[in-house]
Amino acid sequence: MTSAGYAQSYVVSSLAPDGVAPTDSTLYLVPAGARGLSVAGPRDGLGLRANASAPMTLEDCEVPSEFRLTEDGAGFKAMLEIVLPLFNLGTAAVALGLCRAAVAGTAAHLKSARFEHLGQSLGESLPTLRAQLATMQIDTDGLAARIDDLVEHLEQPRETTMLRVLETKAAGGEVAIGVTSAAMRACGGAAFSRHMNVERLFRDAHAGAVMAPTGDVLREFIAKAILGMPLF
Repeated sequence: MTSAGYAQSYVVSSLAPDGVAPTDSTLYLVPAGARGLSVAGPRDGLGLRANASAPMTLEDCEVPSEFRLTEDGAGFKAMLEIVLPLFNLGTAAVALGLCRAAVAGTAAHLKSARFEHLGQSLGESLPTLRAQLATMQIDTDGLAARIDDLVEHLEQPRETTMLRVLETKAAGGEVAIGVTSAAMRACGGAAFSRHMNVERLFRDAHAGAVMAPTGDVLREFIAKAILGMPLF
């Protein structure tokens, strides 16, 4: 669970009292100090150090009825209609921030690193690196436009709104991986050193793409939506 051990409360999904299918869920707000709630272990991941994501357990955990966030059985509907759009928008915005930071870091490196025997910077000397930087910028601006489009769809919902919700996170993950991977190549050996932030951006970009709903799951939903099939 995100912010495990740090948050003051947690949103928990549980099977509704009369539920049969996994989607027959109810959402609850569980205070951090609730009896029976515990964190299984500390966060020790490859990236996203500020994420503090770790398993949590609930054993004989009692939650007052006033802490119920949805009607019984309406939890999944709330996750789809309320949580998913905002989560996907936020995740795509993080991906955009990673892309912009990668472009800025790469540009700074290409300006400052030099071939002393030529008296030129890397950016001045190598058109291949300039081409990589240009592609990074194009992809970053494309993701920004997609996010703006999603915001417009959320403010003025229409038939294509859910499709945009699904597409934007999937696209954000792919673009962030592509842009940060290009940054690693363009910056060469310097990208692997701690004095640059490119390697951190590269790791964090990959983390977002595998965060549920993953890109593969989103593509399955997108295809079903296009074909007029039920998502679940």
